[in-house]
Amino acid sequence: MAETNSMSPHGAVDERGGAALAHSADLQRLLAYWHEIRGDRRFPQRANLDPIDLRFMLDRIALVAVHEEGCRRYRLRVVGSWWAQKYGFEATGTWLEDWPNPVQLRATLASYEALMALRQPVILVRNELADGAVLNYEAALLPFSEDDERISAIVAGIGQH
Repeated sequence: MAETNSMSPHGAVDERGGAALAHSADLQRLLAYWHEIRGDRRFPQRANLDPIDLRFMLDRIALVAVHEEGCRRYRLRVVGSWWAQKYGFEATGTWLEDWPNPVQLRATLASYEALMALRQPVILVRNELADGAVLNYEAALLPFSEDDERISAIVAGIGQH
């Protein structure tokens, strides 16, 4: 379990790999839940995730499948209603590359790729104007793995202001 000891003492990092703390109470709770369900593993399995446990923020949760066949792609399996209200389209079931807003797409892809490289929870803050939308939120990206090695899913959560 030496790899687990290399994880940030705060349980998460920023997109550059520095120790990061979630400021939102919902994201602190989500991160604690991730650590709880992973147990002694480096990553929890998708089967460990119970949506009932996330009902406190289910509208702000997205489950993203990581596909590694050929080039890496991200499929937005389930996307909470917060995204549709914020961006005006339903993303559930779509591929990330089909996201209609190019600046948001690039930022999201960069965040997912940072998580894949860092291999631990990532806390990020957005405070910018992108594609005509104000992005002002804190988010957590949490890796999941079926074999405790290859990241097969990402849970993204948006913090409540």
